Amino acid sequence: MITGDVKKIDLSTSSFERMITNRCLYVDKTRFIEHFLNEGSSVQLTARQRRLGKSLNMDMLHCFLTDKADYRHLFKGLYIETSPLWDKANSAPVFYFDFKQLLPDNYAESIYYMVCDYIDTYCGGTVLSRAVRSYLDSEKYTDASGLLYLTESVYRATGKRSYILIDEYDKLLTDSYRSEKYEEIQDFETAFLSAGLKGNRYIEKALLTGVMRISHESMLSGLNNVVTFDVYSDSVYTDDYGLTDEEVLELSQLADLNIGDLKEWYNGIKINGHAIYNTYSVMSHIDSKALSCFWGMSGTMGMVAGLLNDERELAIAKLLNGERVEAVVDEAFYSFLVQAGYLALDEKLPEKGTVLLSIPNKELLVVWKDFILTNIFSGVVKVRTLFDNVENIDVFAKDLEYFLSDRLSYHVFMLGILSAYDDLRCKHPLSNRESGDGRYDIFVEKPECNFIFEFKACDGPDDLDEKAGEALAQIDDKRYGADVGSSKRLVKIGIAFFGKSCRVKAV
Repeated sequence: MITGDVKKIDLSTSSFERMITNRCLYVDKTRFIEHFLNEGSSVQLTARQRRLGKSLNMDMLHCFLTDKADYRHLFKGLYIETSPLWDKANSAPVFYFDFKQLLPDNYAESIYYMVCDYIDTYCGGTVLSRAVRSYLDSEKYTDASGLLYLTESVYRATGKRSYILIDEYDKLLTDSYRSEKYEEIQDFETAFLSAGLKGNRYIEKALLTGVMRISHESMLSGLNNVVTFDVYSDSVYTDDYGLTDEEVLELSQLADLNIGDLKEWYNGIKINGHAIYNTYSVMSHIDSKALSCFWGMSGTMGMVAGLLNDERELAIAKLLNGERVEAVVDEAFYSFLVQAGYLALDEKLPEKGTVLLSIPNKELLVVWKDFILTNIFSGVVKVRTLFDNVENIDVFAKDLEYFLSDRLSYHVFMLGILSAYDDLRCKHPLSNRESGDGRYDIFVEKPECNFIFEFKACDGPDDLDEKAGEALAQIDDKRYGADVGSSKRLVKIGIAFFGKSCRVKAV
């Protein structure tokens, strides 16, 4: 169900009250509340990529449950109003901690003041335990027992068990990855959540959201009582984050949009094999009518750059080439990419214990191109103008030599820069495909002309000219490109390498 004004889109808020009160366009996700309350696990983590509506869902849950204000009018006409669990509305203490707002320099102090404010709100005039009084009076920022003190005090004051909501539990950790503060933050979060969530008889339920899975990525290895609902196997919250095919179809009809464009650009990230659309990107497209990369790179891409090696760079080049990559998804690198939404898990190969991964849509292709140009290849401006001098073959060859000097595997590197080239009109470069009487190394199709690259390795620097000529001649001898037609110009490029030196010949 969709409510609100299709021409009134608020991309800047995660406030459920604001969305409903202002009649902003809203896709009804209130069934999520029912799923949370019906799920037997008392401490849950929903792990999803960012921009799928996690914070809005969390605020919606807070509005539904809290007994501090009556927000039941906000849910009029939405699914949850007809649910058997409607009597849970406006019934319990709810404490919402937004960890994505925390900063490395004062995170413990910020959490301390949130806990203190909640205790003051619920427990004014109530006799507090000695431990809680000591916590409040001495400003012990490093005391990680705040959640326990809070829920115990509220239970003594009201006789009610609390709901704990912690949004983006891992944002501070991923932002601080590889910094000197990382272990300190990790230790504090583990202690804070363990004290408040493990065996705490004063909580009714707790929900954490984030990108990372606690157990598999070892973000908080000491917190072992959390049941995780992630992209691999979640059958409870499958449709609660992101947009389904049915929801996007209804949106496209309301906003007069091309459903094919939406699918090509923003669909494909899979939850337990079920493809969803990126909420923020679809709403941004409805608002602007532009097909563009709205999601962009989050800070988590810095972690990816720190985990790169030659083998992983080759895998990324293949992905940019439109190929699927076979990987062991339990390996932290690939698990992180799937969990964070940068790659889609297309197929499981249980007999091999591996999976097939892909870049699922055009928006993610743009993200990966920007990442490659920023983190792997230098000379970003030059890469973006790689083909500008193709009318002058000698200058084009010199431009190419600039890129290929002082680089890694020439075939992998060339495949990477051609895949990352900033022109979505170009089709994915093809590698090692049959053509004519053999297999070319790389073929690139642009609107105005086509390119064939052939590579040769040399035994010494004196052989560079000869081998580049042989590579160029092989394109004609093997009739590479004979099957692509003659309606466009075909640029032939022979490249020879020795160590970090290269020579380019082109016609």
